[in-house]
Amino acid sequence: MASNKYTWKAFWIRQIKMCFPLIFLVYFFWYGVDIGRVIHEYLGWTFEGYGPPQQRWYRVIASGFILLGLFGTFIDAINTWHYLKNPHEIPENDADDESK
Repeated sequence: MASNKYTWKAFWIRQIKMCFPLIFLVYFFWYGVDIGRVIHEYLGWTFEGYGPPQQRWYRVIASGFILLGLFGTFIDAINTWHYLKNPHEIPENDADDESK
C-alpha cells in the first residue's frame, strides 16, 4: 500500500511547504519597487524610471503567484478527497512512496 500521504493532515503539511516560499515571492513582487528604492537609497544610487506603472506590473506577477498557489491547493484538495473516498484507487507502486 502507498504511504500515508492521502490524508488531510498530509494535505495541510504539503500546503504549508508550498505556501512558505510563495509568501516571500509575493511579498518581494508586491513591494518590489519600494524594496528597490530602499536599497538604492541605502547605497546612494539614483532610482529613476521606476514608479507606480512598474509597481503595477510587479503586483500582476504577485497576483499570478497567488492564483498559482490557490490552483495547486484546489487540485490537491480534490485529489486528497478523491483518494479518501476511493482508497482502492491509490496506486500500489507510487513513485513518492518513501517506505521502499
